[in-house]
Amino acid sequence: MKKGNIVLIGMPSSGKTTIGEPLAKTLSMGFVDTDKIITDKEKRPLRDIVNQDGLEKFLEIQQSVLMNLDVSNHVISTGGSVVYSESAMEHLKKNSIVVYLKLEFDEIKRRLSSARRLARDSSKSFEDIYKERVPLYEKYADVTINCSSKSVLSIVAEIKDVYETKYKGI
Repeated sequence: MKKGNIVLIGMPSSGKTTIGEPLAKTLSMGFVDTDKIITDKEKRPLRDIVNQDGLEKFLEIQQSVLMNLDVSNHVISTGGSVVYSESAMEHLKKNSIVVYLKLEFDEIKRRLSSARRLARDSSKSFEDIYKERVPLYEKYADVTINCSSKSVLSIVAEIKDVYETKYKGI
């Protein structure tokens, strides 16, 4: 089966949307931000869903949105917590190459706005979440791109090269 989509996974502020939009343009693909689909569907910010309804409900909504996502020839930017749903990840992997945008903890922490709400258990620190998610990102990734100290354009070029040489037409 042709790997017609590129799914970007990684921690919040790893650059999934920032990389995804120019990557989609470069490859003449559509672009989908699953966090935006959720906020449009729920008519409220992600942090409000987590704060008002709880983490489990947010993860259910996210899984439902992903399981109903049916696109081809798209770059798909996912929420950082997408890897908590094995069924959603398997659904995405059916016709997609999954690219993990990897950054070290300190760089993610520097990038992350204090106003940003993570989909997480409030009893866990940001570092706990990072340590919990990294093995999941690595598990589901077809390709890992080390994004430390690289420009958006160089990351886009790297993903484009991997996609066109290894996955396009498979």
